[in-house]
Amino acid sequence: MTTKRKRSQATSREGINFVRTLVERHNCAFQEIDLQNDLGNDAYVEFVVEESATGCCVVLQIKSGSSYRAAGGRYGFQSDSDHFEYWASHTLPVLAIIVDPEASRAAWVDITDHLRRNPAAVKEGPFSIYADQDFSESSFAEFRQHCLAYRDPYSREQNFGRALDAFADRADDERCFDGLRALFAFHRQQVATWYYLISCLSNFQGHRVLRPLVARLCHIPTHGDIFWSRQNIIEEEVRQEVLRLMRQLFDRRDALTMLSAIDDAGIDRGTIGQAVHALVDTMANVPAVMESIAIDQSQSERVRHSAILFATSSAQWQSPAVALDLLDRIRASIASDDELRAVIDWLAGDLKQYGRVSFYY
Repeated sequence: MTTKRKRSQATSREGINFVRTLVERHNCAFQEIDLQNDLGNDAYVEFVVEESATGCCVVLQIKSGSSYRAAGGRYGFQSDSDHFEYWASHTLPVLAIIVDPEASRAAWVDITDHLRRNPAAVKEGPFSIYADQDFSESSFAEFRQHCLAYRDPYSREQNFGRALDAFADRADDERCFDGLRALFAFHRQQVATWYYLISCLSNFQGHRVLRPLVARLCHIPTHGDIFWSRQNIIEEEVRQEVLRLMRQLFDRRDALTMLSAIDDAGIDRGTIGQAVHALVDTMANVPAVMESIAIDQSQSERVRHSAILFATSSAQWQSPAVALDLLDRIRASIASDDELRAVIDWLAGDLKQYGRVSFYY
């Protein structure tokens, strides 16, 4: 028996693809949300202006189909109290885009603004929302500018607390991720934001938010593939204070958590491994911590492999001889592991031939 795909699913995909295409055509970032629940949103959009990342992020509800077109051509949809409460308390601005594939048209409405202007509607209704603003190639700049206006109000203290509460909800992947995005987008100039993220890191081992968390944290030490601009930069005084915190607070447990985030792409430019490397290098006594992990047979081979690479990379800054001595000690402790010994031989060969090792070209 063949499995038929529901027409509503295909129509929904048309809407998401329509919005994605338009957003990405304007060099902004579109990320579909696959952590679905009954109240889940459909996508995040992060805005770029004149090739400069702004850090400003909104979430989208995307509705698709001619059924959302009312008499007279107006677009709208019916919701309920649960959704209104969810959107009203969200840590990021929430907007809806209604796509009419038959007419090749779309319209948007600011749900967050609608609920702030009509607070009684959260409990009492009406639960209808109408999208009257055009969403098209010619009007995208206006849509973007409207969303960017949220940077100031969402950077205030009240939203900071809501973002922390959301990030702490580890049982709800989507809400936790929303909180992380809000903290980075609107509160990255506060040392308290980074202190909280650093202190929580080891609690996210095995969690779906671990890699996004690592990707945000590595903006503090930075690396060459982070795109910087005046819109997303972190003030230097804040950055230096957080670097001190990383050096003081990161321990072996945090190192294991970071190493566990490295995926099949390994350690190369643009990978999560590169972000982990930047964070590991902020730790106190990197070679000793990484060496202890490299010889720990209770850890996975991938984690031990990465630890050998980072230990060598850090030790070589003292001298190639120091790095070679470290590799000799590790080799003596892993005599039965041929794959790890091969990694050591490769690193030692590069140190002897070139005087250094490098993972980025």
